[in-house]
Amino acid sequence: MLLQCDAAQLEWRVALELSNDLVGIAEVLNGDDTHANNQTAFDLPSRLIAKIFLFRTIFRGSGWAFANDPDFMHVSSSQQFWDGMNEKFYAKYHGLDKQHKVWMALVASGRPIEGPMGRSWSLPMGRDRHGGLKLPINQLVNLPVQGTGADVMTIARISAYKRVKREKIPCDFISTVHDSIVVDTKEKYLKPIAEIFDGVFADIPKNIKSVFGYEWKVPMSCESKYGPNMKEMSKFK
Repeated sequence: MLLQCDAAQLEWRVALELSNDLVGIAEVLNGDDTHANNQTAFDLPSRLIAKIFLFRTIFRGSGWAFANDPDFMHVSSSQQFWDGMNEKFYAKYHGLDKQHKVWMALVASGRPIEGPMGRSWSLPMGRDRHGGLKLPINQLVNLPVQGTGADVMTIARISAYKRVKREKIPCDFISTVHDSIVVDTKEKYLKPIAEIFDGVFADIPKNIKSVFGYEWKVPMSCESKYGPNMKEMSKFK
């Protein structure tokens, strides 16, 4: 049987951690449904639209891109409308907006963006269609989040492997893709391994502090499901 463990809101929580956005962090700490909150706050037609909007806006999706995207055109095909939505988003999560501007200034000055666990990202300026210098905005807000998220998942994977071996549970770690870790084991071991993963993600801030000396603030968690193959998966009751 396969067990798939997915980090909960990996990109969002990493973005909140890197920016120290107090509004977003408070939503996580309070156990709020961020997407439902934003559906109401931004007057969007569904929670799903609010969710997709968030995960694109944290990487500075433009009003033009939203207005010409089939996933969003049924809400509005107006660039002005989506520019306004972006403004509302960054007015709410102003800590994230502030951090993006810090990164923009670093890249513009030729300096690297540095992450909390030793990674750094040096990005060259791009060129616009007239040959003028242009900030690679989507890249510079994306790479620190994706790179730090990869570090988080590496810590989780190593920690889970050690704990499973310590408990002498027979299983094979067969895949890691982005925010997901997949394990192959016998059915009777599914629940114990899922509980191990719960502890692994709860302990990520502690382990980051131990290894890197960095005080990670945002709680991390995961969701696990199981099945005979990747198509037929069920959540634990």
